[in-house]
Amino acid sequence: MLIWRGRGILVLLIAAPLGGLGAFTAMTLIGEGADPMGAGIGLLPAAVAVFFLGRKLNAPRQGFHPATGQPVLHRNAHTFFFVPMQYWAFILPVPAVAFIVTGLSALA
Repeated sequence: MLIWRGRGILVLLIAAPLGGLGAFTAMTLIGEGADPMGAGIGLLPAAVAVFFLGRKLNAPRQGFHPATGQPVLHRNAHTFFFVPMQYWAFILPVPAVAFIVTGLSALA
């Protein structure tokens, strides 16, 4: 079961298509066996996109408590597996590097 809060599902909806597009492109241009390398290369721009989108969505916002009218600071409303979106930019390169190494070893 996937667990997200707010728009945290965007991590998956950004990373999966870009990784798939990278795999498809590498398989088309280089041939069979290059698709893990392409998926890894596709995950790198996904990490950048997730970082900037997560920073924008999770920026602290000034609000007011409805009952008391006191100022309240809202933050970290968009998470994926309990991790704020912008921090997935540091997690996604780990499988990206693993895919690139796997793809390079398959081509050798």
